This record gives sequence, structure tokens and C-alpha cells, in this order.
Amino acid sequence: MFFIETVVLAASLPLGAQPTIVEQAVEADQLSTLVTAVKAAGLVEALSADGPVTVFAPTNEAFARVDSKVIEYLLSEPGRPELGRILLHHVVPGRLDAATLVGTSEVTTLAGTTLSLETARDRLLVDDAVVQAADIGASNGVIHTIDRVMIPPVQQSPLEILLVNAIERGVPLFNSNNPAGCAAVYATALEAAVSVDDFGLDKMVRDAITDRLREIAQERDATEQAWAYRRIMDALLSERMEVDARAPVDRVLFDFQDPGSVDVFDIVLDGVMGGRSSGRIRAGDGTLIFDGETSLRNNGGFSSMRAPVPSGSCDGADALRVRFKGDGRTWIIGTRSGRSFGGESYWTRFDTVNNRWMDVVIPIAEMERTSFGQALRGRIAPEQVRGIEFYMYDKKAGPFRLEIDSIEAISTGDTGDQA
Repeated sequence: MFFIETVVLAASLPLGAQPTIVEQAVEADQLSTLVTAVKAAGLVEALSADGPVTVFAPTNEAFARVDSKVIEYLLSEPGRPELGRILLHHVVPGRLDAATLVGTSEVTTLAGTTLSLETARDRLLVDDAVVQAADIGASNGVIHTIDRVMIPPVQQSPLEILLVNAIERGVPLFNSNNPAGCAAVYATALEAAVSVDDFGLDKMVRDAITDRLREIAQERDATEQAWAYRRIMDALLSERMEVDARAPVDRVLFDFQDPGSVDVFDIVLDGVMGGRSSGRIRAGDGTLIFDGETSLRNNGGFSSMRAPVPSGSCDGADALRVRFKGDGRTWIIGTRSGRSFGGESYWTRFDTVNNRWMDVVIPIAEMERTSFGQALRGRIAPEQVRGIEFYMYDKKAGPFRLEIDSIEAISTGDTGDQA
């Protein structure tokens, strides 16, 4: 409501009589953290100049999702150059109102980076951020508030590029039940890293990795091979990962833009115990659709789908966020700590409204340990998550349908207590 009123008031004033972007932000309670950051980065004068510029302004809630230690670092003297780059990643030259943005696919920021723009399910998205309030007028530009802090891409070394590209190629192979192909991709990248001087590894490190590669090559289990290679790659990337750890964790696990990503999920029905429920998975328009019918015959009543996720997928996160359209029934989202899909998992129930797009945030620490539906003591830690699953298991018979737009691992800043 505050921003709706602000837009109306600003629009009624002559352009020269409007407050500047900084003055507008100072008057907005929801942007107080942004104002503090702008002052710390020394950007007050730049954002008060004639411009015009367009600012995608993270709200206080957006900054609250960033770990407090990250904020502390960015506001410190060593972190201010990085803070300045992050803030300029949110500023675009020109006065771009919402109508203009809707018709634009990409904009270049004052940090020299690019931001993608798209509209999806009645939302304007800037990269992965959602515009919450648009067209807040200022004398030197316009403000659009967003729900998260956007992090500019890191500048990668040749070694980082090599390993990250290998991981991006290997993970889909592993998730498509081809661990041997994944292991081959990882092994090739690591062999290149230790064979070429340009990747910056000293001789002692290269010799140690070479010895370890020989050992791993003798491993008969392709899955274990892939994980062993990946641990070496993660260790080599650790310096970059420590830098990235200062950034908020918002990691897309599944977005289903590639219809093939739907194939990662498998169905498990109550037929394993004699039940008669059904279920199917199919690709929608950039979504996954899971539908079928639950039956209570033969003591059945559940239908589920599940998929593995790579090691480290939820590291640094404390919650899962799912965007979905449901059927009015109560669903279960689950996690697993192993690659095998036996009886034990960790569950949280969430409600849906028929045919309405919704978001749910599930704290990982609050997911309840279960075995075949029976509650047990214990909790799962984010770094233990190796699988995601969804259950229709509300002890009711009838058709069900869940359409999922995205599944993310996020940091809310509330780690909770692990049992």
C-alpha cells in the first residue's frame, strides 16, 4: 500500500519537484537496509545525480534473506568494493518503467553486467527476482522494488571455468542414470587440470591429484567414481566457493525449462504394498505435472514422485521453496539423505488451493523424519539432502494434480536447531 500511494503522489508532481532516488528510498521504511548499503558503498552522490537511472531496489525482507555475516562483511572496509559492484548490478541507465520492461528481454547495468527480463504467471522477473512494486517515480529515474538481492556473476579463472563447465555437463548425466558418463567427464577435466601449466596448480598439488586419479580409476562402481572425482573438483573450487559463500544462497534445483529434466523424477506407487493408486509425470509449459488418482483399496492410498539431487545442492541453505499449482488437497514434500530410495525420509505437509499458483517455503530443519509414514526422532541437515520427493498421501481417494514451476534451495537466515 505504501508504494501504491508513493507512485500516485510522485506521478502528480512535476518531474523537477519529485524527490531523487535516494530521497525516495530514505522515505520508504521498506528500503532502509538498501539506504544503509548505498551510504556504505559511497554511492549516494551517484544515485542523486541527474541520471536518469532505473533502480531495482531489494527490500529489507530481501536483505534479511542474506546471511548476517555476509552483510557484515559487505559493510566492512574490505567488502565495500564488492558491495558497490553488487549495488551497481541493480542499476540500469535510463528511465525504464514497467511497461517498457515488459517488452524488453535484457538490460545492461552500471556494473557492466546484464539482467534478463521476462514475465511469467503474472509476474515480472528480473533474473530470478520478482518485482513487487513498480514505477516509483523520482526526479532522476524510477524505482522498482524486488524480493531478493541479485548477485553479479563472479569473474572466473581458467581452472574455475574448466571445472564448472565439467560439472554442468556431468550433473545431467548423473541425474539421467548415467554415472559412468558423468565420471568420464569429470576425469577428463581433472586430467586436463593437472596436465596444463596454465591452470595454475603447483607441482605438489598436481602430483597428489594425479596419484588420486589413478586410485579412482581402479574403482569399479561408476557412481562412487563420479562422487570421488567430484570431491576433488569441489576441493579445487573451495577458494572460489568461500568467496561465493558470502552471497545469499538461492539455488535452483529444478525449473523444468528443459522438458528432459522431468525425466529425472521417478514414480513410486502404493502398488509396492498391494495398493491400486495411479500416477504419471509429464512435461507442461516449462513445468512438471504430476497427476493420477489415489485409491484406498488393499490398504493403499499414496502416489509419489522422487528425484536425486547432487551432493552439495542444499549446502548453505536452510529451506526449500516450491512454486506450484495444486488441486485443493494436502501434499507432502520430502527429502532424503541417501541415494537409495528406501522407506526413510523427512516430510512436511503443505496445503494447496485448486488451480491457483502459490509459493511455499519449507524449513529443512523442521522436516519430520518418517519411515513408511511412521514418525521417528531425528532431523536432516541441508548438507545431507540427496533427494527430493512429493507425496499425495492424505488418506483420501480421488484424482490429484500438482504442477510445479520450480524447486529452489534458499537461505532465509534462520538456521534453526538441528536434532
